[in-house]
Amino acid sequence: MTKKTFDVVEGVLATSVADAATFTVGYPAGRGPNDYISGRDHIVATSNYGELKALDGVISVAFGASLVTITNNTGRALAAGTRIFVQLDRFGFDGSGEARLADPISMTALSTVRVNLGAPITADPNGVCETQAVTDDALLNGALAADGVATFDVPRNVVAAWTTAAVLTVTGTDAYGNVVVESSASGTALTGKKAFKTITAVAFSTAVTGATVGTGDVLGLPAFLPGKAYVTRELEDGNAAAAGTVVAGVDAVATAATGDVRGTYDPNSACNGTKAFALIATLADQQYAGRPQYAG
Repeated sequence: MTKKTFDVVEGVLATSVADAATFTVGYPAGRGPNDYISGRDHIVATSNYGELKALDGVISVAFGASLVTITNNTGRALAAGTRIFVQLDRFGFDGSGEARLADPISMTALSTVRVNLGAPITADPNGVCETQAVTDDALLNGALAADGVATFDVPRNVVAAWTTAAVLTVTGTDAYGNVVVESSASGTALTGKKAFKTITAVAFSTAVTGATVGTGDVLGLPAFLPGKAYVTRELEDGNAAAAGTVVAGVDAVATAATGDVRGTYDPNSACNGTKAFALIATLADQQYAGRPQYAG
C-alpha cells in the first residue's frame, strides 16, 4: 500500500498572516477533528510560496471542534490574497489497490507489521566511557568504543552518571546514520530518551569527576509509532511478554531534550543477549522514519 488519504480545502488569505500568526479553514464536508487523529503529512500549497509542509516545521496544524488552525512558522509574512490549498492527511491509505474498503469515508486502511528488535546484549553503564574526570570532552574508552566511536549492538538509549551538577551533551548517529544530539538537564545523571546506534562525542558543561557513560535497555524503533495504543502485542522469544514501556515517536520539531522521533520500547525483562524482543504494531506508513533528528 502506497497511496495516502488526503482531503483538500481551498481558499484565499483574506489578510496578511505574520510569522507565528495563524489562520483558519473549515473542515471538508462531512469531516471533523477525529478524521485527522495521528495524521501528520499536512501541506499548505500556495500560489506565492510553494508547498509549506508540517513535517518540515514551517507550518503547524491544530484541529478544533469546527475549524482547522494553521500557524505560519516560515519566518516571513504570508501576503493577503494568497491562494491556498490545504491538504489534510487522514492517516492511512485510500483503499485502492490491495486494500478495498466497504466504506472509504468511515474506514481507513492500516497494516500490521512485526517489528523485530533482536536480542540486545546486557546494558553496559560504562560501555562508552569508563570512570573518569572530565574538564570538557570525555574520552570514549569503554568496551563498546574503538577509534573514537562507540558502537551499540542495536539502537538504544544512553545512560550516564557523574559528580557535580552539569549538563551532559551526547552526539552520535541513529540507525540510519543521521546525526543525533541529546542533552541532559543540569544534574548528575542521564537516562536518555533517544535511541543511538553510535556515539561520537560526550561533553560536559563544567568539570566533573566519576563520570561514566553507557547503554540502557530502552530500544529504538525503525519506523514512526504514532501512539502506544498502536502496539497490539509485545513478544519475548516469540511468546506474549509482560508489559514493557512503549513510548510514541515525537511528532514535533526535535530538540536536544525531546524524546525519540520514531519511538522506543523498554522491555519488561532486562536485555541479556539471548532474549529476543518484538512488537506487533499497526501502522499507516511503514516507510516513514519520523521527523528529522536534532543535530545540534
